[in-house]
Amino acid sequence: MNLISAVFLMIFITVSAFSVIFIKYQNRYLNIEISKNDKTLYETSERYRSLLREKNNLTDRKLQKSSLGQALDMKIPNQKRILIMNLDN
Repeated sequence: MNLISAVFLMIFITVSAFSVIFIKYQNRYLNIEISKNDKTLYETSERYRSLLREKNNLTDRKLQKSSLGQALDMKIPNQKRILIMNLDN
């Protein structure tokens, strides 16, 4: 009887030790995945901010050009009104 309880206790302690090691490994693996996802999220958000800044700059330039064109009453001429000069002579 005493031998059976000792064997059972030894098996229980061994299983418990392996389960602690397994849970610790899973926790470490999940923390690494979370860290990778955080890094990817940070890089993506930085890229998004950069693209928004570039979009704002391009939009501002386009608005400035169009407002200057409207203020000066500038229009693109049609194909018949464009003169091509030959400067080879």
